[in-house]
Amino acid sequence: MRTRLTPRAWGVLVGSIALLVAGQLLGYPMLRVLAGAGLAAVLISVLTVVRRPKVTVERVLYPDRVECGQPALARLMVRNESTRRQPAFVAADTAGAHQSEVAVTALAPNGVATYHYELPTARRGPLPVGPLLLRRSDPFGLVSCQVSIGSAATLLVHPKRYAARTATGIRQRHHFEGPVSAGPLRGSIDLRRLREYVPGDEVRHVHWKASARAGRLMVREYVDPDQPRLQVLLDTRTTALTADQFDTAVSVAASILVVAAQSGQRLRLTTPCGTDHDVQSVSDLLDELARVEQATNTTNLLESLPVGRDGGALVVLTGDTAGLAEVPNLRSSYRPVVCIDVTHDEPALHTGAGVHVIHANAAQNAVDAWNAVPA
Repeated sequence: MRTRLTPRAWGVLVGSIALLVAGQLLGYPMLRVLAGAGLAAVLISVLTVVRRPKVTVERVLYPDRVECGQPALARLMVRNESTRRQPAFVAADTAGAHQSEVAVTALAPNGVATYHYELPTARRGPLPVGPLLLRRSDPFGLVSCQVSIGSAATLLVHPKRYAARTATGIRQRHHFEGPVSAGPLRGSIDLRRLREYVPGDEVRHVHWKASARAGRLMVREYVDPDQPRLQVLLDTRTTALTADQFDTAVSVAASILVVAAQSGQRLRLTTPCGTDHDVQSVSDLLDELARVEQATNTTNLLESLPVGRDGGALVVLTGDTAGLAEVPNLRSSYRPVVCIDVTHDEPALHTGAGVHVIHANAAQNAVDAWNAVPA
């Protein structure tokens, strides 16, 4: 708890001392009385404010994950834990660089009050919220008291998404024609993960070593290798994109990846700074894109791509036009290949040599051009 005198209180103290000295030198009792009144006012204010508020404060964020630009609120519940009336105070909460102040009215014994305030969601990324600061001051504004209470929380602001279509024209790995399955099939050859056994699982898929370690039955989950695969390379280098351009690229990536995940495609997100994320769920993907940051990495853009055949579709999001010169060499490993440059002022779509190049200056323009890419 921190208690301090306001500038007004220092002025009262200096004036009171001056009056006391003048009263002593000039022999005027009234000046000494006024000086004593000023000093007494400051002392009474300190004694009034120094007592810590006996309250419990609970802050709840809802939702705790939100798309950029969508509303998010904090609910503040204040309870008076004492058997005496709790004077009014101000609860200040910080959310990034933004501060919200809630005027909490006086509470009756064991009284409860609930307050709501909006959180800023204009920027993508983790938004630290709190801790709360409770501030009190006396009626004359001479002394203020501030105490930190509660814990900090984090609001995850997901990137803004736009209506994108599912990637089409992806080369299949199977030898037959037919619909593509979105879920795991029995007897397929690609191991996706280990998970807990549920009734109906194949007994031959039980992983006995993992079961012994976990203390419960664990089974191998396989996925059908004919699922279309989408590889997204997001350029995180500060030399390629500014902070605003990077946020644009992240929004485009989120728009393309989310609709692909919802359609059952296998996804992989890669960045030059070392991220190589095999997407398992939409929520994990959005959390990853909310936290992804730029780095001062000078490596080649394409060095982070996995090497191999039949890599599925490839989407490259960058502003490094020089680095795109080597993209056509990837056609033997990926098909189709789409390069999205978010640094151009004039939106355009160029198709040639098996590579689609999109130039855009905004996420909406980039997604519109993506939707116009021929299958």
